[in-house]
Amino acid sequence: MLPKFSYRSSLIIAFFLPLLLLQCSAEKTNVVATSYHNLTAHYNAYFYAQERMREIENYVKDNTENNFNKILPVYPDIDTTLATTLKDQIEDCIRKSSLSIQYHPNSKWVDDSYVIVGKARFYSSEFVDAVETFKYVNAKAEDDRPRHEALIYLMRTFLESGEFNNARAVTDYLRKEENIDRDLQRKMNLTLAYMYQLQEDYDEMVKHLVNAAPDMPRGDDRARTYFIIGQVYQMLGFDAEAYENYGQCLRSNPSYELSFYARLYRAQVTEISEGANVKSVRKYFRKLLKNPKNEEFKDKIYYEMAGFEKKQGNLEESVDFYKNSVRSSTGNRRQKGLSYLRLGEIYYEDYKNFKQAKAYYDSVIQVMPQDEENYAAIAQRQKTLEDFVEQLTIIETQDSLLALAAMDSADLSAYVDGIIAERTEKKEEEAKKKAKEERRKSLLPQNNFTTAFDQFNQGGGSTWYFYNPSTVSQGRTEFSRKWGKRTLEDNWRRQNKTSAPTAYSPTGGADGRQSAEAAIEQGDRQGGNSDAAKAAMIATVPKSPEARTEALNKVENALYRLGNIYNFDLVEKRNAAHTFDTLIYRFDRSEYVPEVLYQNYLIYKNLQDSAYIDYKNRLLNEYPETIYAKLIANPNYREESNQESEKLKRIYDSAYTYYHDGQYKKADSLITLGLEQYTENIFVDNAKLLQILIRNKADGNLYTYQFALDNFIKENPESELVEYAGSLKESAAAFEKKLAERRNRRYVEDFEQRHSFVLIYRNMNEQQSLIPKLIDEWIKEAHADKKLVSANLVFDENYSMILVKDFPDKATALEFYNQFNNQQPIAEVAGAITHNFVLTQDNFNIFYRVKDFQSYLIFFNKHYKEQG
Repeated sequence: MLPKFSYRSSLIIAFFLPLLLLQCSAEKTNVVATSYHNLTAHYNAYFYAQERMREIENYVKDNTENNFNKILPVYPDIDTTLATTLKDQIEDCIRKSSLSIQYHPNSKWVDDSYVIVGKARFYSSEFVDAVETFKYVNAKAEDDRPRHEALIYLMRTFLESGEFNNARAVTDYLRKEENIDRDLQRKMNLTLAYMYQLQEDYDEMVKHLVNAAPDMPRGDDRARTYFIIGQVYQMLGFDAEAYENYGQCLRSNPSYELSFYARLYRAQVTEISEGANVKSVRKYFRKLLKNPKNEEFKDKIYYEMAGFEKKQGNLEESVDFYKNSVRSSTGNRRQKGLSYLRLGEIYYEDYKNFKQAKAYYDSVIQVMPQDEENYAAIAQRQKTLEDFVEQLTIIETQDSLLALAAMDSADLSAYVDGIIAERTEKKEEEAKKKAKEERRKSLLPQNNFTTAFDQFNQGGGSTWYFYNPSTVSQGRTEFSRKWGKRTLEDNWRRQNKTSAPTAYSPTGGADGRQSAEAAIEQGDRQGGNSDAAKAAMIATVPKSPEARTEALNKVENALYRLGNIYNFDLVEKRNAAHTFDTLIYRFDRSEYVPEVLYQNYLIYKNLQDSAYIDYKNRLLNEYPETIYAKLIANPNYREESNQESEKLKRIYDSAYTYYHDGQYKKADSLITLGLEQYTENIFVDNAKLLQILIRNKADGNLYTYQFALDNFIKENPESELVEYAGSLKESAAAFEKKLAERRNRRYVEDFEQRHSFVLIYRNMNEQQSLIPKLIDEWIKEAHADKKLVSANLVFDENYSMILVKDFPDKATALEFYNQFNNQQPIAEVAGAITHNFVLTQDNFNIFYRVKDFQSYLIFFNKHYKEQG
């Protein structure tokens, strides 16, 4: 039974309680006050701030995407997106910590509260404020623990902001500290491991992780740390150590996902460290697949199975498993992208099937997250393959159309009718199959995403002739009907086969069937009947000489591009040479022939093939004046050309100095002499363009100047200066137009209008950016009574403009103008080059259109200053 207070006891409590509370005010430092503030600070605002910080840290941890295909980061990335998501929690955390600091300034939890404020600033990506807060704790804290914690987070803040030197300085300082408790030692080791991970120093990284892991409580954090250690050891080739740490991960009570990957990766190092045979590894993978808990990880299991088979040299099995991985991926875009990437690499590097490799790389770009480490290189290869397939398609299409053009009208009509009939029959068969398949699928759960490229691989989406067994069979029948049985050899249609070169690999559609089918299919998509589709197809056939010439030009350019892609991008030298041979054979008068002969000369010479002699002789005999012939005839030609270039550069520098100083005659004489002495080198185009600029300054004739620039562009199409010369030509044309406008310009002499004040200033340095701010402040201070509006505008590439309005009349505007020039509100901006004036609305419209303030200043001086 609770004791009852007597009336006397109540009086005593009522008397002493206010005195007790009075002793506990924020300023008191006695024992009672200190105990009170320590207690209330700890279990009120600080407690809730700490709980909020745990929520923030758990959210960051739970919402970090783990890419298990590379070493997991020790800490997740901190970015502005995260800060925006956690804005409310971060602000509440800071608010509660601030209450603890404000109302309990003498408690022992003040320093800890400041640490929480710093951490909140860190998670909101306010790194500058976080640094200042942590530095403050280090300087002011009396207790070592919050000071050490602040230093550890200061180091991490520097790492997130990329200031590695500052992070190392904090590290050196911390290492000299004593009495760092065990929990903070663990955090320090993790942060050091993170620093070395960012610097890709994996030896130091794993050393600090090994020091941190044993001190971590059992659970996902400890398991993750051991898993990362296993990943690093596996990457460094220490498989026994990797095996042991994956085991430690499994013994640390990890999440199921982490447990799955630990078991999967331990199997990889088991094979090497314990000599497990291939059958047992395959059996283990099959066991993982059968486990219903691993349903969402099937894509990863198939991915690892594919990698394992590739290591054994079983490419076909590897390809099948990668395709299964793609089909099994439902929500993991990164894993799906990696599986597509491996397929693309196999077809690119092992099979040399660049057309199919391109299709896989297209799929990679569609699904792979762009933060993948090698995404830029993947995208570059995809672009190369896209260019490759584009050129190949041009050749196929145009050759197909030219083959159709060789038929007479009756044969062409019958040929197209046959294709339409086959397509109609095929469509009916496919419709039946599709209906049957849909009935079958309706009985199964629809949980797998199949891309268009999966359909491509299953035979339903191929548009290339040789990927479709049905069209290949039909083509073989059509070929036999037209040509009979022929031996499979080069140039089978030619009676004399010795003069034709080895052509690039055939790509199908040579009889025009592919183009015919494509045109008919397009007609179908546009909703036309078979007659309309037939008419649309026949319309694409190049019947006229001009159309055939255009088609051949497309083939010529595509062959040249294709050869260069083979040669330089894909590094397929034999294919490059064969493609160039085809170009030379089919287009023996092409402008590309000298260059292509030289390319094949180099290719065959590097391949130690005696065929290079034929290319050398033809180049020297038929194109002796080209740079390619000179490079063969004189092996030192390039070196000598470089020497001439250096001499011409010295002359160029002297001529440019004269040009810059306005001594145009001396500059012209010198550069002309240089061009006469050194005629063949890679620097000639630079000298020629300088000569044009000098002569323009000397005579000022815009027509002659534009004519000279136009000739330069025509005569030097390969020069890197063509684009610059084009911009000069455009500028000259624009200036000529402006001169014409200036001659026709008339400012309005009607001053009974509202006026504006204009300040023009040059964009010279960072100080100039202060001008708008200074003027705005001056207007608010000196003209607060007026309702003036100012705006900062771009005038042209060299100047900016400040516009102040609205002045009711000329007198008010001039009063403002005079005050501005007398008081000089922007005088503190060093080197400011400005012009200022007032003008009416009508004249502002004219002025801003022509953008010539010099001409308006003449008008202003005459009608405002002289009359003012």
